[in-house]
Parts: sequence; C-alpha cells; structure tokens
Amino acid sequence: MTDKIRVLIVDDLPETRENVRKLLQFESDIEVVAQAGDGEQAVVQAKELKPDIILMDINMPGLDGITASRTISQAIPSAQIIIMSVQTEADYLRRAMLAGARDFLMKPFSGDELVTAVRRVYQMRPPVVASAAEGEGTGAETAQAVARPRREGKVIAVYSPKGGSGCTTIAINLAVALAQKGQRTAIIDGSLQFGDVAVMMNMKTTRSIIDLVERTDDLDRDLTSSVVLPHQTGVNVLMAPPRPEMADLVTEEQLRQIINKLRTMFDFIIVDTNTSLDENALAVLDTADRILLVTQQDLPSLKNVSRFFDLADTLSYEREKVFLIVNRHSKQLGISVNDVTNTLKRPVMAILPTDENTANRAADQGQPIVAGRGKKRPIGEALNKLGEITIRELQPALAGEAEKKPPQKVSFWAKLFGRQSQTVSG
Repeated sequence: MTDKIRVLIVDDLPETRENVRKLLQFESDIEVVAQAGDGEQAVVQAKELKPDIILMDINMPGLDGITASRTISQAIPSAQIIIMSVQTEADYLRRAMLAGARDFLMKPFSGDELVTAVRRVYQMRPPVVASAAEGEGTGAETAQAVARPRREGKVIAVYSPKGGSGCTTIAINLAVALAQKGQRTAIIDGSLQFGDVAVMMNMKTTRSIIDLVERTDDLDRDLTSSVVLPHQTGVNVLMAPPRPEMADLVTEEQLRQIINKLRTMFDFIIVDTNTSLDENALAVLDTADRILLVTQQDLPSLKNVSRFFDLADTLSYEREKVFLIVNRHSKQLGISVNDVTNTLKRPVMAILPTDENTANRAADQGQPIVAGRGKKRPIGEALNKLGEITIRELQPALAGEAEKKPPQKVSFWAKLFGRQSQTVSG
C-alpha cells in the first residue's frame, strides 16, 4: 500500500477549511492531517507534522500566507505549498512563487481542480537530497562531484530568429555529445514560458529555475546542484518553469547570476534560447561565449538571420562569437550552402543533414539522437562532430585531456573553428 499524501489546510475562515476538507475526504490517496486558522499556527503545525502538501490561504490576519509560506519553505523544504486566493493580480502570483509556493488555486475552485493540483504538486516534489555532512553513499556524492571546480565553463547559446528551426534538438544533442566525451555539461531550458527540453529528454520538472531565482544573492553549490537535475546521459538539466506565467518571475539579472554560478561547476553550459529577443534572451546572448545561430535553406530564415547579424554588429559582438549553422540541410533545395555563405557574407560553420524521421522519433521517445539508434545515422554523426569541434575550439585544454584518456577514441578530423572554411557535414 502506498503512503497517502498528507495535507495541511490553512485558512482563517472555518467554513472554508471545512469545505476544502470535504472536497478531499473521499480521495483514497489523500489524508488531511490538520487545519490551521492563521499563519502562526500553520508554521507550528508544519514543523511538527511535516505534511507533504500545505493548502495556504494568501490573505489572513497576523502572519499572512506569503510570509508563512516563506518561513515554512525555509524550515521544511519537503513541504510543498499550494496558495489559495481570490486575488488574480500577477503581483500576488509572483510574491507567492518567490515565497516558495508550487501552485496557485483561484477561489472558488472545484473538487477536481483541487485534487488535480494536490496530486500534481506531490508528484513534482523534489527528491530528498542529503547534505554534504551526511556523508557517503547518498546523493551528496553526486552533488559534490558535479560541484568540483576545475576551470571556468564556456556558455553556448543555441539561437534562431525563426521558430521551428530545430534549436532544442541541436542544444540537447550537443549537450549529450559533450557529456559523452567526458565533459561536465549542463543544459538550461531558456525558453522560460514553453520550454521543451524536459519533454524531449523524458524528464519530470520536479525542480526548475524558479527554485533558484529567489536565492540568487546567496547561490551556493549545494543548492544549485540540488536544482540542476541529472539525466541518464550524464547531462545536468536546469528546467524551465512548470507553468508559463511563472516565466515572469525570472529577471535578467537573476538569469545572469545563475549562468555565472554554473560556469564554476561545469565545463560547458548549453542554453536553448527563445526566439523572441526579450531582456532574458539578450542577457543569455550577451553572456554566451559563443552563439550557435541556426538557419535553414529558405529565404525567410536567411532574412531573419541577416537581421540578427545586423543586431549583433549593433551590440558590438565580435565576429567569431557567432557561428552559423545550417540545419536540415538537403541538396534537393534550391538554395545551396554556398548561396547561404554568399548571401550572408558569413562562413557556414556546421551543416546538419535533414532527417525528420530520426529527429521526430527521438523527440517522441524522449531520447536524444546521439544517445539512441540515430547516433550512427548522418545526423547523429554530424551532431557528434559538432561536439568534438566545440571542445577543441572553446576548451582546448580539455581536448588535450580527452586525447590522453584510454581507451576512448576520438576523431580528430576537425580543425579549429578558426579555420573558417571547415564545415561539419553528414
């Protein structure tokens, strides 16, 4: 028999607490363990009972729901808070989420809405991470291994000004290719509203960037390691927020601080960016050591990429900061790679062949191309070669270390990107 979800109900109105209890009483997997009439009682009962879920009213006399939530989140991280409120203003949502809330229910809500929220937040709860002091044989080993400093990591933003260009596929597979070559690699889902990294890697968003934004002033390795989730391929993933409206909680400065913290923990940080050039996207592009600018062999894509190069000049980006990649390359199309180079007056640094079947199958199965059956196909080989050149260009010392590691064999066909005539082809 599985454990029940233990719920604490907090509201200053007794009739509201009773109505919520009645909505939950017939759910076999949910148990209401206590009720509290104000924030002070909520804090005391949360510390004593350690419930799984706390249903917290936002407006209460004395200690209000937001202040109580902040206190409880710091004292009992395992308790997941769902805010209940009649307030619909975005400021309330922002304050609640920054205080540690995991979801937001608008009053009045139905029984189905309540039960669904309780189960969803319970399923998304983070695993219990042992502290470093608790020693060996626990998740602390993984956190400490990830956190070992070596040298400043390199940030690579994968960006296209045209939606549907395959940036997420490229970002994920580049990250996995780097991890497979022994590099400590993290990927950030920078599409904060509608990110697809979790889905395409078959992961649950139990933690996200939201868990870091409220503590950017005192980010440490233990906290960051507990939020950046490990994937079976060896990549560490910083998820986008679980709900689109929560993207507004992430500011430009917070995003910069998080990226800079990850630099101290990983060799490479890959950022899958949003198409829209908002403040957060520009912060990523400014911070990045390299921008992989993705285009395709069609006029709309080339027009948008040309405009981005104009913007890059306006922002005083050095020419070598932006690497042009042609994705879904096909010799059947009327615009050739030479045409792309001549039109944009920029060299094409990498060519990724079209293979919609392999890419779609990998996305549907939640398995990166370079980690599955597609790794031996031309698209998989091209993505792996992109990883090799990335190491040689951005972390040449790491490339030298990789060459010395037996029995791993690495292809050295590629020269440095400094030789701008070099391409990666399928």
